[in-house]
This record gives sequence, structure tokens and C-alpha cells, in this order.
Amino acid sequence: MARVSRKKQNTPSTPIDTSVRIWKTALYVRLSVEDNGKDSDSVENQITLLEEYIENHPYLKKVALFIDNGYTGTDFLRPEFNRMMEAVQADLVDCIIVKDLSRLGRNYIETSQFIEKICPFYNLRFIAVTDNYDTATVTSEGQLSASLQNIVNDYYAKDISRKVTSALQAKMERGDYIGNYAPYGYLKDPDNKNHLIVDPETSPVIRQIFEWRSEGISYMGINKKLNDAGIPSPSQHKYNQGIETNNNKKKRTILWNKHMITEILKNVVYIGHLAQKKGSQCLYGGIPYHITSEEEWIIAKNTHEPLISEELFEKVQKVNNEAQERQKANTGKYDHLPKEKNIYGKKFTCAKCGGIMKLTRSISTKKDKVYFTFKCPTYAEHGSRGCSDIKMRKADLDDAVFTFIKSQMELFIDMEKTLHRLLAMKKAKLKQNNTHQEIKALKQKLAHKQSLLGNLYVDLKEGLLSQEDYGHHREIITADIKALETKLSEVEPEKTETEEQLTGEMKWKFLIRKFYEAEEMTAEMADAFIETMKLHEDGSLEIKLSYMDEFMALTSTCERLRKEVA
Repeated sequence: MARVSRKKQNTPSTPIDTSVRIWKTALYVRLSVEDNGKDSDSVENQITLLEEYIENHPYLKKVALFIDNGYTGTDFLRPEFNRMMEAVQADLVDCIIVKDLSRLGRNYIETSQFIEKICPFYNLRFIAVTDNYDTATVTSEGQLSASLQNIVNDYYAKDISRKVTSALQAKMERGDYIGNYAPYGYLKDPDNKNHLIVDPETSPVIRQIFEWRSEGISYMGINKKLNDAGIPSPSQHKYNQGIETNNNKKKRTILWNKHMITEILKNVVYIGHLAQKKGSQCLYGGIPYHITSEEEWIIAKNTHEPLISEELFEKVQKVNNEAQERQKANTGKYDHLPKEKNIYGKKFTCAKCGGIMKLTRSISTKKDKVYFTFKCPTYAEHGSRGCSDIKMRKADLDDAVFTFIKSQMELFIDMEKTLHRLLAMKKAKLKQNNTHQEIKALKQKLAHKQSLLGNLYVDLKEGLLSQEDYGHHREIITADIKALETKLSEVEPEKTETEEQLTGEMKWKFLIRKFYEAEEMTAEMADAFIETMKLHEDGSLEIKLSYMDEFMALTSTCERLRKEVA
């Protein structure tokens, strides 16, 4: 019987010419709390491992690095992963490399679907280094191994989630406090971090707030009294104590506001009870984080010393409910009039205080029309004590933003035409210098050497070369490749597009195709184009669009080309 070639027995299930093709490779790094701080999984170590792998595989060209730090692997709702996939869709990336399969994800179904469905659809190569997995060369045995590894990763994540959830559930049920910080008015017991003790400094403030509210003083009235007295708000108090949170990073005094007061006045912690699990998620059950209803809260009674009596607490709840009913009755009168949504969200802020601009609705004197205005929320609540009267009509804002975006699209279209015209002129100029033949010859030699290097690696894997012979030949060929690349860089004209410029150009092309025919500002358009917006005290609007750095880089390229072809 004829001998069957070993190479044919191990032919990849999806043959790809990896020896000649240069793959535009994105490094993807992910780290989350589920990694338990392992040094081998640190962002730096992952990057080092991936860059060393690329250095040893010349057919892989690094074009981008994407890092999701602090994101779970149980789903693909990660900002940098999604940005990477946008680059794949724009054909800027055709290969993704990760440390291991768990960096891609720990959800078996989603991870397997990505490898088996998404990668072939985009002709996308995927490499997991330490798992020795490569979609370009994987055998059926390797595919099975990857599937098993994905199952293990999925089980690991869900097992950790199940254990953590069970432990926290038990703690809450027995009355242990599990929050990161003690509620305002309390401290964590130095002898037991899960027990609350009265804070002698802030507890009198809590008692005063409840007393004022029981007397019928409004939320805004209570705010004013506290701020006038110079009493630090809960967020400011934390900051003064050296505790930095997401709520107190702004470089300004954080005043008392309505949200703080309402949260305090309905919290049963001040009558000695704990109401926990107000937000919940279940990774092993596939349930994302969400705000829970009161029926789902875990309430443990008499867990610590109360600051106020239950009678006072109930009296305040009655005042709150009556105020809420009055507000509903008043606002319900105008439910038939139009309403609008803030399509800019957190991207639109006050340039002076940093507060997220609030969309307000005003009713005309005749009660038949409505007007929508963006106002600084800090000024609206605290007046000149907090900020300035910074505002802008929604209609004027939409027109200004829409006009600005349209002008940038037109500018890009003109610039792109200019860019390609200049490139054509430079190409023609190079032909006259007879350098293109030399460049072509060097590129052919380089491709041949890269092909030899790729085949060399295949021979090593097939056992046709010893490790020693592979190392010797690889050293020689690699040296030849570097020499050719050096020579090519000397002869080849300077690159006219950097990787970032190309990314920006492709992204802008995509946005223009999608929104060029738009006739008005929409939420989708704002999300796609706008990075940040700030409204200044003088009424000027500062808009930063996505990919503007790359846009400016393309402009600089055009200016340089003009000089070169002059």
C-alpha cells in the first residue's frame, strides 16, 4: 500500500496560505476580578507574551492593541472588544491573538460561536498562544480540545459566581453589612467590618434631616440649610476622609443635592435595619446586573443601633408620599403635551462644573405648548453657589451639532478626494524615477523569504526538521528578511498613511455612508459621532468628534504630499 504523506494527514480543516500572507494582527488583552490577581494574567505580562509570539512569527504584523481591564469574560459586552470588532468589519484587522481562550471569554456558547461562526464569516484568524490554538492550522483534534477548554472556562466562571453569590446571600441573610463603605451617619466597626456603629460626627446631621422633613420642609429647603451651614455632603465627607469614589473625583466642592436627601430619607438603615441586594446579577444564571424591586431586597432587622425612632421614620415616609402624590397630580395635567429624550446622554456636560446637562421641559403660559432646554443641573439646584446659569435651547443645540457634523463630513469627502489625487501624482512621479522596479523586486524577494520561513515552521511541526536545524535556518532567513526590510525602507517612498490614519479614514467612510443623507440630529448619530460636548458660560459649544485625531492626521498627510509633489 502506498505511503500517505504526513503533511496531507494534518492538512488544516480550513486551508489558508499562511506562509505568504501577512496578517493584520490585533492583540487582545483582558483582565477581570475573576482572575484573582494572578501575575501571569496581568495586562503587562499578557502584552509581553503576545508581542514575543508575533516577533517569532514574521507573517503576523501588529496593527493594534485592545485592552479590556476590569471586564468579565462571561459576555462580550466590553468596549475594547467591540472596538476591535469594528476594526475587523472595516477590514483593518484580519487576525486576533490572545494569551489563552479564557481571555476571549468564559461563556462556552458565545466563545464557541465566535470561533466557529464569526471567524469564518469575516475570514478572521484567531490565535490563543498558550492553548496552542490557531484557526488557520487547527485539526479536528485541536478543535475538540478548544471546545473542551471553553467548557472548562465557562464552568470555572459560573462556579466562582455561584460560590460568591451563595456566600454573599448568607451574609446578608444573617445581617452582615457587605457594602464597601458605611452609610452616612455610621462607621464600620473596627472589630467587625460587617457591623455598623454610630459615627458621632455625622449622625446628628442624619437626625436633623429627618426632623426637618417631618416638619414639611422640602428637599430643596433641606439642601439649602445644610449647604448654608457648611456641612459637607456624604460624597464630600468621604473625600475629606481621603476616600476617593466615582462620585467625588470632580475638582470642586460637592454640595448636598436632592438625590442624596431622598436616599437618606427612605433608608431603613437609620432605624437599625439592613436592606441589601438592591442591585443584583447572576453570572451562572445568565442574569446581568440590574436594579432589584423592593420585593427582592434582603432585609435583616435590628442589626445595629438606630439613629432615629421608627415613629419619626414613618412620619417622614408619610410626608414623602404626600409630596409625591401632589407632584404626580401636577405633572399629569400636561401628559398630553410632547416629551423629548436627551439624545446626548453623559457626553454633554457643563464646561464650568462638569455636571451632565439636564433636559428640562417648560410649559407655555396658555398651557398649549412646550419648550425644551438643556440646563446646568448644578445651577438649577444650587444657584450661583454651585455654578452659573448655563443653558441652551434643545432646538438650537440640535441644529448646531447637526450643522457641525455635516460640515465635517463634507470636509472629509473633499479631503479624501485631495488625498487620493495627491497619491496618484506621487505615484506617477515615482515611476519617472524608475524606483518602482527596484521596490517590486525587493518585495518579491521579501515575500519569498517570508514564505520560506513559514514553510520552515511547518516542517518543524511536522517533524521534518529538528529544533536545532530549525533554529539555525530560522536565524539565517530572519536576518535576510530584516536586511530586505531595511533596504526596502530606504528605497520605498515614505508611507502616506499610518495605521491610525487608516483606521480613522475607514471609520469616517463608514459613518458617512450611514449618515450622509440624514436630515436631522438623532440619538444614533450622536452616539456614532460625538465623543464629548461642553457648553460654556458664554454660550459657546465645544464639540469633540470621534476619530478627530485621525482626521487631523489625514489633513497633515495631505499637506505633506502637496509639498512632495510640488
